[in-house]
Amino acid sequence: MRNLLTVYLVVFVAATLAAFGNHAVAGEWTTIFNGKDIKGWEKKGGDATYRVEDGCLVGTTKPNTPNTFLCPPKTYGNFELTFEVQCDEALNSGVQIRSISDADEVPTGLSEKDAVKAKKKADGKSLFGPQVEIAANGNAAAVWFEGVGGWLLDPKSEITNEVYKKDGWNSYRVLAQGEHIQVWLNGTKISDGKDTRTHFAAGRLGFQVHGIGKKTETLTVRWKNIKIREVE
Repeated sequence: MRNLLTVYLVVFVAATLAAFGNHAVAGEWTTIFNGKDIKGWEKKGGDATYRVEDGCLVGTTKPNTPNTFLCPPKTYGNFELTFEVQCDEALNSGVQIRSISDADEVPTGLSEKDAVKAKKKADGKSLFGPQVEIAANGNAAAVWFEGVGGWLLDPKSEITNEVYKKDGWNSYRVLAQGEHIQVWLNGTKISDGKDTRTHFAAGRLGFQVHGIGKKTETLTVRWKNIKIREVE
């Protein structure tokens, strides 16, 4: 009987750890966006606009301007991030994680090709690094190397197309621990792998409004319930 109870206890502990995303130590949840203002946040890149409306952070496109990012002030390394997002179907968006702007932030270990691109991008004005995709084209919840190019964690359109809501709110969960990045979309895990390419250990978050070129159509992306906690 004692041996049987021991087995049950081991199974219970293992299941509990798995339910918490494979991390046993986590900080308190912090609300990044208070639903009232974006005081202290910094805009990088283009000239798209951001405003607060009905408790949501709203990004709106502008013609003839590059990708634009709105960044909260703090940097994060290992963390769990959750948010809800509603994006116009014709617009591509994303959330930057562990991203940087300046040349002195470019990490060692990049390939020669990536290092050249990164140093050109590192002008202090924009933002580049891993980006969690928001899009209705099957790429949602994949991870893109914004500013340099290429997938860090490939899209899984056959799964994403089943769970992504083109006309409603989508719930994201991002867990970044060292090289290991996991992304859930509406409760379904889409991305689960190692970022062995960027070597970005920490950096800023950035809420993106993608450039639309010469198009004059006004498109919007909305975020709410943005929360984060640091993990080990």
